Amino acid sequence: MKHFFSILVSLSALFTLTYCKKKEQPKVQQPNVLFVLMDDLGYGQFGIYNDTITTADFNPFFVSLVDSLQGYSLEKSLEYSQTAIPNLTKLAKEGVTFTNAYTSSNVCSPSRLGMVTGILQNRWGIYTNDDSEQSGIRKGTHLAEKIKASGYKTAHIGKWHIGQRNDQILHKILTKHQLAKDTNFYLLKPTHPELFNEIRESGYLGSVVESQNPLNHGFDYYYGYNHWASQYYNSYNIWENRTHLGKQAGYNTDVFTEKAIEKIDESIQENKPFYVQLHYHAVHDSVELKAPDKYLKKFNSDSFELNNFYAHLYAVDRNIEKIVDFLKAKEAYKNTIIVFTSDNGAMSGGSYDGHKSGSPLPGNTPFSGHKGNYYLGGFRVPFFIHWPNGIKQQKISNSLVSTMDILPTVLDAVGTKIPDSIDGKSLLSLLNNPREEKIHDYLLWSGVHATKWGYLIANSTKTHADEDQFAPPAWVVIKDNYLLRFTGKIEAGLYYDQMAGRAPVLELFDIKNDPSETRDISKDHPDKVKEMKAIYFKESKNFPRPIHWEESNWHELKKEKV
Repeated sequence: MKHFFSILVSLSALFTLTYCKKKEQPKVQQPNVLFVLMDDLGYGQFGIYNDTITTADFNPFFVSLVDSLQGYSLEKSLEYSQTAIPNLTKLAKEGVTFTNAYTSSNVCSPSRLGMVTGILQNRWGIYTNDDSEQSGIRKGTHLAEKIKASGYKTAHIGKWHIGQRNDQILHKILTKHQLAKDTNFYLLKPTHPELFNEIRESGYLGSVVESQNPLNHGFDYYYGYNHWASQYYNSYNIWENRTHLGKQAGYNTDVFTEKAIEKIDESIQENKPFYVQLHYHAVHDSVELKAPDKYLKKFNSDSFELNNFYAHLYAVDRNIEKIVDFLKAKEAYKNTIIVFTSDNGAMSGGSYDGHKSGSPLPGNTPFSGHKGNYYLGGFRVPFFIHWPNGIKQQKISNSLVSTMDILPTVLDAVGTKIPDSIDGKSLLSLLNNPREEKIHDYLLWSGVHATKWGYLIANSTKTHADEDQFAPPAWVVIKDNYLLRFTGKIEAGLYYDQMAGRAPVLELFDIKNDPSETRDISKDHPDKVKEMKAIYFKESKNFPRPIHWEESNWHELKKEKV
């Protein structure tokens, strides 16, 4: 009997020990997330895609303009696209690089809205920048709210541009000067330069209405601007939470990075996971202002414009390296997801009303077009995800994906349910699957097909200031290796190669074998045209009227007969 009790006690102790050990096992640690978004970075300018590209692949019209206007070395432009990003290249090669990724729009504000909500913004009547700026983000739709609710410290740093400006700031100044509240701010510059500067220095351009402030959309901290740009130096567009900061000191790529590190450090000290959106101004308008010498000295071609653009890109690369080094020092690197992409294609080449020019080659090579139009170069973008703890097998993926998939992927990774009603999908299963996996059967777009944001403006009788007001509407469907694009009526006298005007057209391209869209194969594949056209009209049936865009464009997009 004594022996029996001894065995019973031993078994009881063993059971208790085993139970306690199981109970004390730590939970799987939620990953940190750093979402890096660049402004107007082209597919071809991000050199990880250029292993097989030569200068012969450059768009010939773009090249002709370079030869006649700027004269930089085509070979140097290709070289710099690769040498400007050593750290980003390393991160991309250690993670999953997507070669078939698209934004939800060819311009920045609608694209960013689709990106952070996971919802195709056309479903809200948003087709253009003006639509987005006049509407802004809807309450409860930024997926960062769900990330914050999962226990994360959240911060948005840099470009916001998905909210309405605070017009009360403008109205107060106009009233003080006895001017009507509906006075056009931009028209004041030549007639009332002092008043123009007063408004600019008030922070109005970078302001956001309270209801659309990041602090009311899932973020604990905000340091940034609600405008399409905030120049590298001396900008008056920066706000911190709800306070205008006056003139910003320093080079903003460096400043934004320091703010990101500061917020990351706070999260680590509090032992909480972080979600940080680091949305740089670079490389928007990047040939205007000289990059700091510490970045510029790396590039020594005969062209300042070429050197300067890639210096600004190199600055981002070095700053991401700084964050990575910080994460490693804090032992947080391996469990941090780093997402990197661009909001649309490059604003490549072109003349901007005589005072600046767009970014250089390779631009969006091997694709035609640029920001603002629905050639592939306008909305196919660089994209990679890096996560040492979560990605065990590095790969290059050709799956059809969207930047609307980014935050659903983050939600999945942090263990939060993805809303059923959104267009974005989780890419998490794709990250560790050695085989390709279909995420989307197709993607679609609606909006303006404009030339103002790049080299194609040279083909227009209009200027950067107004071409988009006359540009035709377009819709696009991409499925498998095909792109179907409808382009609306072109009025006479708008484009030099179509001076008599042109009726609407429906074109089909094999984008795998013809990425520059040179051969319309719609007559050879009528069944494919019919199939993809049906997809668009089924999906777009309930797309509402545009908030600001000329309504006749919307009506033209709804016509099924071409």
